Parts: sequence; C-alpha cells; structure tokens
Amino acid sequence: MSQQKQSVKIFHGALDEEGKEIILRGVICNDSLPFLHTDEYQREVLPQARIRDLAEAFKNGGVPDIELGMRGERMQEREGFIYLQDPVYIIDGLQRVTAAKFLIQQGGVPHLGATIHFDTTFDTERERFRILNMERTKLSPNVHLRNFKTDFPVVDTMYNLTFDRGFVLAKRVCWAQRMTRQDLLTATILMKVSGRLHARFGPGRCTNVPDLVRAMNTTMEKVGRNIFRENVRVFYEIVDQCWGLQNITFKEGATQLRANFLECLAEVFSMHKVFWDGNRLAVPRDMVKKLQSFPIADPTVKQLATASSQARRLLYQLIVDHINKGKRTRRIERPVSQQRPAKG
Repeated sequence: MSQQKQSVKIFHGALDEEGKEIILRGVICNDSLPFLHTDEYQREVLPQARIRDLAEAFKNGGVPDIELGMRGERMQEREGFIYLQDPVYIIDGLQRVTAAKFLIQQGGVPHLGATIHFDTTFDTERERFRILNMERTKLSPNVHLRNFKTDFPVVDTMYNLTFDRGFVLAKRVCWAQRMTRQDLLTATILMKVSGRLHARFGPGRCTNVPDLVRAMNTTMEKVGRNIFRENVRVFYEIVDQCWGLQNITFKEGATQLRANFLECLAEVFSMHKVFWDGNRLAVPRDMVKKLQSFPIADPTVKQLATASSQARRLLYQLIVDHINKGKRTRRIERPVSQQRPAKG
C-alpha cells in the first residue's frame, strides 16, 4: 500500500516512439508532484519572484512539458491512470514543478504535461540534462520584451517608437533573437536606459525583464505616455548630436552604444533637476555643447564603458566632472536626498 502511494500517477498517458526509444507522454496528477526526485546534476531552484512568474504562466495557458526519467520499467495501468512504480527523476523542468507546487499552495490547479523515459540512470539523465540545457539556445530577452507589448503599454510605446522615421534609431533596434548588421542597439538596452532616464519619477532600475516592464509601466503612467516617449526620443537625439549614431559603421567600437555609457548618461540626466522642465527632458544647449567634447575615445572611458556594472559609478563621476569643468556657476551637484547610481 505504501509503495502504491509513492507511485507517480499519469493521466491521458500514451506510449510513443522517439527514434528507437519507447517513451510515455501524459499529464502528471498534481498529488504526485511531491514524489518526483532530483539528483545532483540539477540546477538550484530559481528565486521566488521567478517561480511566481511561472505560476502565472500556468494560469495563462500553461507551460511546456517537462522531461522525467524512471529508473526502472515497472508501471501499472488501472482505471484510466498509469502508475509509475520505480523512482522518477526530474531531468528538465524543476522550475516548472516548483511553480506548480506553489500554485497548488495558492489554491490553483496546474496542468503539467510530461515526457517520461524508461530505465534511465544517473549518467543517462545527466547527459540528457546537458543536451537540453547546455546546448539549447536561450530565448533572448529582446524576444521576451517584444512579446510583452500586448500586455504592457510601455513596451508597446517603445516598440512603436523604434519604427518611427523621426527617431534617430528607427529600424535599428533589435527585438529579435539575434542582432542583424543594421541593428545598433538591443531592445533590452533601450528599455533599461529608458527606465534609468525616468527613475526620478518612479521605479525603473531593474534587470529582470518582467520586473523592468512592470516598473516602467508604473512610471510611464505618472509621466504620461506621450511625454515618456518624447523624453526617450530627445535622449537619443542628444547622443546623436554629441557623438553620432546614424552614421556608425562599426558598432563594436562605438562607446556611445555601450550599455554602461548610455545608462550612466541617463542616470546623470535623471539625478539633476537642471536637465528637466517638469517631467520633460530639456537639456540646456550649453550643456549639450559641453557633452560634445566628452572624450568617448579616451582609453579610460572606453574601458569603463565595457567593464562590469560596478564601473558605472566611476563613469558617472567622469561625466559629471566634465560637465562641471571650468564652470563657476550652474554646476551640477548630486542632491543629498538621491542615492548613488545602482550597481545593476
């Protein structure tokens, strides 16, 4: 009786042939989820915020099937169910299983499909895990962002801006899996820079894509959709005026396209009231002129622009010092109430 309780129960199960291997496809009964095992080849469980996102995915149409390995061949078919009687291990899908358990705790009813391999071992499962996770092409965050445009107005706004002929980066922002030769910027960088630019008005300094779009959507509601869009347009127009964007041939060596550089410049604008007229970006002409002489070809600047995110503080200060150099009045100083630029 005890052994029966530990069996993993599958409904809508059917045997299938995959190459020379016989496999089982079906749906796992939710009360069997605690009986699934993991071994040391598995990755750790993701942070709770990601698990919640996956739990939401179950509610909004489900998630892909997981892959399991049964270390044996014993199974029984009874009353429309298939009972897997040998130990069953998660090969691919630990996060989905964890999210399904979380959803059950919240009163939900997940529907989790599975492909089950028979007579597996630790070594065969580990190799399958490697194939699925090490050699699989990870979905680009640019595609994730593009897919959010129907759910979040801020993503739809930025997406449409990048195809507006009046925008200096029109048709040169990548929303796809890979950048093409004509692309100068990824959608991910565009969104992160736009978030930092408007950080004085609300949240926007996030690295995780779902958190980023939620935060930016909140800020855009405060600023106003048209003004938010115009501020981003003006920001990149200033970058173009100062260092050029439209005529770049070799984007790999262009400091002004580096995420660190763009985020630092956006942070400088965001942190100082002198660059704003209410909630509109309005950089004074003399400061634009001063920025034009900022030495983006200097080896130190280039190094900081390509270094880790921790280099942003130094790059931020270099930009501020350059703007203040030779000025006795209208110097920009960091407001005491504002924090230092975020690391991530």
